[in-house]
Amino acid sequence: MTQRPPSRSPRNASLFIGLWLGLTLAAGVSVFALLFWAVGGFGRPTPTAVPVAISTTVPPTAASVAQATPSGSGGGGETPAPACSYPPLPASGFGYGIQSHVFGGGPTELFVGMIREKLGLYWVKMQVRWQDLEKTQGNIDWSTLDYAMQVACAKGVRVMLSVLAAPDWTHANPLPAPEGQEAPPDDYNLYANFVGQIVDRYPGQVGAIEVWNEANLEREWNTAAGISAAEYVKLLQVSYAAIKSRDRTITVIAGAPSPTGVNLTSPEGRPIVVDDATWLTQFVQAGGLAFADCMGTHSNGTNLPPTADGAHPPGDGSGYTFKGPWDTPHYSWALKSQVETYAAILNGQKPQCVTEFGYASAVDGKFPPIFGYAADVSEQLQADYLVQAFNWMRDSGHVEMAFLFNLDYGPLGRDPSEDDNVIFSILNQNGSPRPAFDAIGAMPKP
Repeated sequence: MTQRPPSRSPRNASLFIGLWLGLTLAAGVSVFALLFWAVGGFGRPTPTAVPVAISTTVPPTAASVAQATPSGSGGGGETPAPACSYPPLPASGFGYGIQSHVFGGGPTELFVGMIREKLGLYWVKMQVRWQDLEKTQGNIDWSTLDYAMQVACAKGVRVMLSVLAAPDWTHANPLPAPEGQEAPPDDYNLYANFVGQIVDRYPGQVGAIEVWNEANLEREWNTAAGISAAEYVKLLQVSYAAIKSRDRTITVIAGAPSPTGVNLTSPEGRPIVVDDATWLTQFVQAGGLAFADCMGTHSNGTNLPPTADGAHPPGDGSGYTFKGPWDTPHYSWALKSQVETYAAILNGQKPQCVTEFGYASAVDGKFPPIFGYAADVSEQLQADYLVQAFNWMRDSGHVEMAFLFNLDYGPLGRDPSEDDNVIFSILNQNGSPRPAFDAIGAMPKP
């Protein structure tokens, strides 16, 4: 998912399984996949941020962040970074995390403060869109990220940055493409240099970095040659070196593929959607695991429990509005079967970091049409599923950390009938908690 301001782009709109799996096999999986690729799913951008009535936080200004952050656009300034007081991780070592839309124009201090103080979680995921920070080469606007990092440090919340979306100036001959499609830079070292500047600017404050996002989709990897796991490995390799040469304690996460379940090519034969298991297999064969501490994965929940088997759904689907898992069984309908499928491919070489997972529940009876399973998931069931998912991942032996999508896209989003970010949020549009918020706060975190 790619997050686009102020919608979940920070969560970059991710093409996700719910889109293509919503059609029946008879209706044509390829047609659905094309829609999924073209429209995007989980995490489409919302054009404008909605003011949140509960906030009194003053937004960041250049003056307010200058005292707490290094000077200059590339880090290495003389002002020392503030000391962050992180609570010890739980005995299990599991990374309980959640995504917050710090670029969404909302009250960052209030929302990030909730992560430790109300939810008892240890990590926040922030999606950083490079093209939004460095619109012209060498001129980086750090202000929003400076403020978010300052707040996370003050609140004792560890930070995972998912960095994606190369600026136009990194492409000598950008491919014509629909709005919203991304491409890696022509020179992968430009991305590695930008990530390196982030580490320089926030010494000791970056706990993990996810290198790119859903590179098995043309929407995220739009190049003349098409999608290529081997090419992604080259980007990961130089990025890994840039990060580890500065701080070897940072966890480098290989960018998660989108759970698509299909392979599609353009009329010219260029790969434009690659099945996630196929892409992951190609990534492993290309030596990608040598340049990551953890394999990023995404799991977008449906109306099945997280511990179900999506390839063999229980019962006959009676009583459900959304019949996708029964019409087209597939492992990615449920978290457990998806994580276990990926674990078999990784073969014990690296753990998974689930950098995005969640369950949609209708808001006031509303949800985007392609998210039909939200009608089957009450707010209480959403809460139950999220707690089950955290507990199963922690105990599975396959997952090192997991980031719930999402905390605050509800109050920052649009009408839930058109904005899928809102139906995954654990805050209502007025900023009040949904049942999932309270359930996660009360959930033991051993």
